[in-house]
Amino acid sequence: MKFRNLFIYLLVIIMLFTPLEAMCAESTESTGAASSEQTVTPAPELRGVWFSFNDWKTYLKGKDEAGFRAAFATVCKNTRGYGLNTIFLHVRSHNDAVYPSGCYPWSDEMLGGNPGFDPLSIAVECAHAEGLKLHAWINPYGYRNGKYCGDRSLATKENIIAGIREILDKYSVDGIHFDDYFPPLGASVHNDLLKNVFNTVHAYGKTFGVSPGGNIENNRAAGADVDTWLGTAGYVDYICPQIYWTNRYGKDGSVTMYSDRLAAWKSINKACIPMYIGLGAYLAGKTSKSDPGWKNSDSNLSAQVNELRANGCGGYILFAYSSIVSSACSAEMAKLKTVNK
Repeated sequence: MKFRNLFIYLLVIIMLFTPLEAMCAESTESTGAASSEQTVTPAPELRGVWFSFNDWKTYLKGKDEAGFRAAFATVCKNTRGYGLNTIFLHVRSHNDAVYPSGCYPWSDEMLGGNPGFDPLSIAVECAHAEGLKLHAWINPYGYRNGKYCGDRSLATKENIIAGIREILDKYSVDGIHFDDYFPPLGASVHNDLLKNVFNTVHAYGKTFGVSPGGNIENNRAAGADVDTWLGTAGYVDYICPQIYWTNRYGKDGSVTMYSDRLAAWKSINKACIPMYIGLGAYLAGKTSKSDPGWKNSDSNLSAQVNELRANGCGGYILFAYSSIVSSACSAEMAKLKTVNK
């Protein structure tokens, strides 16, 4: 009995003095535990970019098959050229699809209707040929700016999951990704959807994550139950809060908003869920009375990446593709590229 009590005492001491980062150390690709006989190799840092429905309209909409292939191959080469390794491609944005689907109509928003070929098949092929991963980015409810887009009757749990199975059956995407648009249906509805999507995606051996807005209180108010997602395994493989502020926030630039929000997200991650950070490349160089840091510095993104690394995050995703290739973002991206080496 004395030895048993001594063992328990030593175990408690070890737990008390083990850093949180060490206790949370795990692959950013999976929340599954490795057996004691396995050697766990840390996953490579995720360096991603969101390719949004607006990027589709700018770079891909209206092209024939050859033109689409050439344009998306350029997207992939540019992405790789910035030291990035993953594209989060919008495939369903307005209760529609950029691939032939039995669950959703062809996207007028992103394609102008049926293009006569399969854009998603080509996109996956081009990304993988360039050594990039490609995750299928979905607005699950087709909801944005306070309203449903397209046919609202398609925004049911059953149809959303059927659409995800359709993608995973037909395409070798590397994961399924939800954005931050959650209609006011209540946390229990969204939690039930996420748990079912998580299980569905895992049945195919893929990863599933969500990118909520960076303001935790706003998420809670909207029914996006980030506390549960980060407090209990089985909802997401990773979370990617959109922390689109600098550390020169406020009229006088004195508020360290990026650091404050990053610390807040870490504090609620009770289940040690892998965390990436969404970064606002679209704000680079822009004048903002509330956040002058974007105009006054061209090293925000590189500093933010260094800070998220120091805080144990597994990577980042930039919003959005059209921004990272713009002249307004060129200085920021040049400095980011140096820390990506």
